[in-house]
Amino acid sequence: MAEVLADTSAPDFQRVGDLLWVSEPKDHMRYLLKFQAMKGMTFSACWGVSVDFVPIFAGGKLKWKRTAKSAAFDLCIDPIDSSESIPGWCSFYANDRDYHVKRSTSAAVKAARLDWSKITTLRDVADTFERRTKMEFKRFSLENYVQTDLAWGLVLIALGRLNEGQHHLDAFCQQFAIAPGSPILEKAKDEAIAIAAG
Repeated sequence: MAEVLADTSAPDFQRVGDLLWVSEPKDHMRYLLKFQAMKGMTFSACWGVSVDFVPIFAGGKLKWKRTAKSAAFDLCIDPIDSSESIPGWCSFYANDRDYHVKRSTSAAVKAARLDWSKITTLRDVADTFERRTKMEFKRFSLENYVQTDLAWGLVLIALGRLNEGQHHLDAFCQQFAIAPGSPILEKAKDEAIAIAAG
């Protein structure tokens, strides 16, 4: 199955796992395309953005994700969130024929590229977070994703919007019992401030 996906998916992306592809960094961010395993041996596409200066919160602690292999979703666009059920156009079963896997993968890549074309700068990342807060979701919304306030806050700080960004970081720290003075968080914030300063 991985070979079929590799043949069909974005050629300008690096495959870092059987079902995960990551782009080269541009303006401190990378695009991700992933086929996540669901119940019933189904695989469904999601895509989004990983921001290099934003650490990931996993296993109860913060750690860096500055490489293609360690990249992870800061902003995740999952069609299931909008439809509640697994959409047939971007999913397939493990035992599906190659042509169906290729068709689903091609459709997912096309949809992902359309979204990525609207997220080409850090300002676009912040705008996308803002826009998605106003959407109605049937499954997960932004607050269901662990990275939302962390990434949104640091991106806002990198755009020079320190007070707004700090508000999101405070919300993240409170929700996950992270010390505001955590060394990795402080370093990430310093990097964001440096980006804002040019």
